[in-house]
Amino acid sequence: MRVTYRREMKVKAEMDALGVPAFVPMRRIMQRGHRLKNTLEPAIHNLVFIHATEEKVQELKKSRPELQYMMRKMNGKMEKIIVPPKQMDDFMKVCTASPDFVEITSAEQIQLKPGQEVMVVSGPFQGIRGHFQRVEGHRARRLIVTIPGACAATVEVNAEDVTLIHNS
Repeated sequence: MRVTYRREMKVKAEMDALGVPAFVPMRRIMQRGHRLKNTLEPAIHNLVFIHATEEKVQELKKSRPELQYMMRKMNGKMEKIIVPPKQMDDFMKVCTASPDFVEITSAEQIQLKPGQEVMVVSGPFQGIRGHFQRVEGHRARRLIVTIPGACAATVEVNAEDVTLIHNS
């Protein structure tokens, strides 16, 4: 869901209080002031992932005007972005592994080239599916887990920890 005016943490707190699972991808930043301080902030402002039924989301939207559906163009028409559970689990595992090593970007910033999908077969990201390729600004190839139309998370993994997925 998209939220207005950088209210993602407020909305997440409200969802937590209601018992509705919600996730906000975070990143670590150095904040300057009187002293340097390491803090976490939302990696992409105005974005909250909510796990709920369509009926529950409609109910939440009625009482919270700052909640809006995220949409993307599919087959010539605009559709709500709904993330399959396995894809969301993989994305959350990568995002929460370590904010120091994960990079989260908007979907437009990741230009996936046609290629093979991979699965991580060993290491801390075992079982996660994504694409394995070079990302601008990084020396080594990285695992890219995308939420089409929303965002992508990238993290460095060893080449020997991934295997190609053969789509037939």
